[in-house]
Amino acid sequence: MCYVLLKSSKRRERSVPDSSLPVVVVGAGLAGLSAAQSLIEAGIEVRVLEASNTIGGRVQTDEINGYRFDRGFQLINARYPEIEALDIVHKLDFRYAPRAVDIALDGSVVRLGDPRKYFLSALRSESGSIKEKISFLKYLLSHSTHGSNVESELLSAGCNNLYTRVLKPFLTGVFLAQPSRVDSVSGREIIKSLISGAPGLPERGAGELTQVLARDIGVVETGVQVNAISGLELSTSMGVIAARAIIVATDQTTAAQLLEIEDVGESVSCTTWFHSTSDDFTCDSTLRVDGLARGAIINSIAISKLLPLSAPAGQILFSSTSLGHASESEVRRHLSLMWGVDTAGWELVAKYDIKNSLPLFAPGRSHAQSLQVRTGVWRAGDYLSAASQNGALASGRLAALELINSL
Repeated sequence: MCYVLLKSSKRRERSVPDSSLPVVVVGAGLAGLSAAQSLIEAGIEVRVLEASNTIGGRVQTDEINGYRFDRGFQLINARYPEIEALDIVHKLDFRYAPRAVDIALDGSVVRLGDPRKYFLSALRSESGSIKEKISFLKYLLSHSTHGSNVESELLSAGCNNLYTRVLKPFLTGVFLAQPSRVDSVSGREIIKSLISGAPGLPERGAGELTQVLARDIGVVETGVQVNAISGLELSTSMGVIAARAIIVATDQTTAAQLLEIEDVGESVSCTTWFHSTSDDFTCDSTLRVDGLARGAIINSIAISKLLPLSAPAGQILFSSTSLGHASESEVRRHLSLMWGVDTAGWELVAKYDIKNSLPLFAPGRSHAQSLQVRTGVWRAGDYLSAASQNGALASGRLAALELINSL
């Protein structure tokens, strides 16, 4: 009985924020690293705890047998507001991707891109009529109705064939879900950011972004599993850690478990396939989609054409993404249709099944007004803002600002 009373008293003392203690950030993905950086810039001591042995969350690059594999196909928009605010692109050996998409049709490929560079591509009727493309421009200038979905708004706008052949397959790859499942308001914001963006990747892969962020922060404690949070104490694999305040910047399922939140939003998953070939055929680094939806692949890119360091000399590395279940033979057949070549000799060099790849902002889903969960505890993650790298970075920064203001 005496032990229980002493423990209870100790907890009451630690529930009062102690300025000599650090702020603890749980999770070293984009949201966690962004939060930590904002806190450090404000002169606040920070400890960053990461359960895995590597940092970056979903933004990591693995080096295996002379290849560099991003954990899922990603492009980084250099014009994302958070990326620009970090002033980090010049540190990444950034390689800009073509601002265009290739649409594979029956026996032909049609390119549609930024009209300032690919002016004639807008005139190609195979990707949609001029009227439909003008309708899309009007859509970008209009406003969405909360509770509607991206597909219904684009079809109502009169995009028709442009939507079916280009926008739907392309946006499915962006959202990792059918556009009919995505809220029109959040979806439109992402579409606008893509239209005005400058996509690309660091020369050494997407993971370089988190590596540079982490270097600016300092020590990130990896291999530390947080099992529970009570007040301002964290029960971890290395013992109990007391904190001045806490930011939980994990995926939404883990955050819900640690913070005892019952309402967990939906996430979507995907599979990324990496094939390598020494066959010499003409292609560039333009993203390719199937305008006829003839298989499981939603997009494919010759990633080594953009990032030569991603494959050994003499090899072309393809990164392709699928949703749902698909066998390797089905994927190979579909890639043959999309690229117009025999893929029987392509070697499958890596495959990533990525659970909870992105949060799904379904039609009508409400957005959190505050990132604070309770006194001294905040959460951060793209599921609270937008399903993008910008959303993850922004949520981490905003959680840190809320915390700083509370202090």
